[in-house]
Amino acid sequence: MKYIYTCKNILLLMSMLILISCSNDDNSSEAENTEFAVREYSFDTDANSKLMFRDGEDQELMTSETRRYEIGKIIRVKPIDAFTIEVANFAPVDIENVFIIADIEGVGSKIKLFKINKIRAHAKQEIKYSFLSEETQFINVNGVMVDLSDYSTEGILADKVTFDFMGESELVKKLKTLSKLKWDIRYHDFDENNNPDNNWSDDISAKDIRRFSGMIINLGYIFASEAFEEGFLKEHLIKNDGAIVMTSEEKKELYQKLINKEFLKCGKVVNVSGLGGGSTFGVAEHILRDYLTKKTGHITAHEFGHCLGYNHSSNMTYPIKVEGIKTGIAPLTNRIIEDMFSKKAFPVDGDNYYKSTDLE
Repeated sequence: MKYIYTCKNILLLMSMLILISCSNDDNSSEAENTEFAVREYSFDTDANSKLMFRDGEDQELMTSETRRYEIGKIIRVKPIDAFTIEVANFAPVDIENVFIIADIEGVGSKIKLFKINKIRAHAKQEIKYSFLSEETQFINVNGVMVDLSDYSTEGILADKVTFDFMGESELVKKLKTLSKLKWDIRYHDFDENNNPDNNWSDDISAKDIRRFSGMIINLGYIFASEAFEEGFLKEHLIKNDGAIVMTSEEKKELYQKLINKEFLKCGKVVNVSGLGGGSTFGVAEHILRDYLTKKTGHITAHEFGHCLGYNHSSNMTYPIKVEGIKTGIAPLTNRIIEDMFSKKAFPVDGDNYYKSTDLE
């Protein structure tokens, strides 16, 4: 009898454990499968967005502060007021499946504000915050629900919110590497008075800016790459006196200066292949036409060297031969370009650039 009673107890205990286990499994499954809806938008037609840098668009607008953007936030979201934001794509390629992330002062975590199914190249559009009239439940970047109903009446003051983007596509991952750079980009007409005696184009056109936007993305992608950083720190670099070799520590500091360059005012030159110095960065027609198919580091990296304060005695501009081998920022950049061409690694290429006639 004692044996039977013990067996019954064991069976009862096992049954209870099974039930508890099943209950826990069900709760776990439910938690894992819980999904919060994220509002989705598309900005891919004339009906839901407008295009920047269109042929015939006013040059003053194209070169204005309103068109200034951070290269690390190529999808720029900025507040217009407490209720309205502008979404803009400053890349000359269509971008799909990205989440816009909002960092709101007073909210403990960054919010997935909405998803963009597709935004066409150089598209922009103003939209209202969805929590003003629709859903107030959002998820943060860790998948936890956040209630924004406190903002549904008064919105969010412009100085209380910043934005970024994230996504898992190969293109978005490449564009996100640009966040390593601190560059602000603005296009500029350096020859406002049409002076025939300088080396600046009389005007900068929408076509020039469209092409420049892809070139500066690809150049930034080179400079932000591990291959360039490693190569730069190994490269034989000469100072402005044309003789003294930079130390490892000096090269590290210079690379950080390149990464942290705050502002580039970009224009188009004539008569020469490029001009650079300070925040001024200009390249010629043949660079804007050819950068997707030809190595252009001898010009783009050269001019960037001038922007970092180097003269023609340093190989931060023109190459200097060491034991018969060209050294400096330009040869290094061209080596990276050649490798990226072979791997089809650039964010912007002839296949995804949105206006093929620009490249003819």
